[in-house]
Amino acid sequence: MKKLSLLLLTALIALLCTGQASAQKINALPAKQLMVVVTDNWDTLQGKLYCYQKQHGKWVLKFSNAVVIGSKGLGVGDGVLPINIPDAPVKKEGDKKSPAGIFSIGTAFGYADAKNATWIKNRYVKASDTLICVDDMHSPYYNTLLQRDTAKSAYNSHEEMLLKQNYYKWGLFINHNTGNVVPGDGSCIFMHVWGSNTEGTDGCTAMAEPSILRVLHWINASYHPLLVQLTRVDYLRLRKQLGLPGLGA
Repeated sequence: MKKLSLLLLTALIALLCTGQASAQKINALPAKQLMVVVTDNWDTLQGKLYCYQKQHGKWVLKFSNAVVIGSKGLGVGDGVLPINIPDAPVKKEGDKKSPAGIFSIGTAFGYADAKNATWIKNRYVKASDTLICVDDMHSPYYNTLLQRDTAKSAYNSHEEMLLKQNYYKWGLFINHNTGNVVPGDGSCIFMHVWGSNTEGTDGCTAMAEPSILRVLHWINASYHPLLVQLTRVDYLRLRKQLGLPGLGA
């Protein structure tokens, strides 16, 4: 995760320093895979995921599927590129909104032993009964996946990663508010298995199990994948400015 973040940060600094046009922003990053989630508005909990791969310099759609996001919709989050959307809600801890913006992808996780998940082309960690994600904004471990024993008592609240439900049977850590972590800007954002297509999340992006498995078979850390998550109107408005593909194209 640190190596990927460094690559993205280096590319972004170079871009800002050279003053290149904003239309080259996405293309200036090393990403060769792009996951795009769009919703009808800022308050809806249902959306659609489009997965693209760069081939011969162009984004090619590989597949798409339905998703749900936070039960309160979207709020602008902290990603790898700044997104300017006037009057849009802003993502905060506990607001049940999924982050809008552009984010790199972190660790894959699931209930399976690592030996049974060697097909995943990302770093993988088993969601055991000792794996947690710290959501205490006052903790030095805020917004971090770690083994319970590591943190000892350095947090007052956390999220269990091994659940009775199948929500975290398969998933990905989304790098929202990572790097220079801002306390209170939101934590523990995942892509995971949904409960149903009408059940929103606490801030994650979720989908049917066959869909998240398809994502995990496809996504490859060496391609520096990104997640772009916006309302459909804002995506279409910012598409050319950010160098993003046309939806479904």
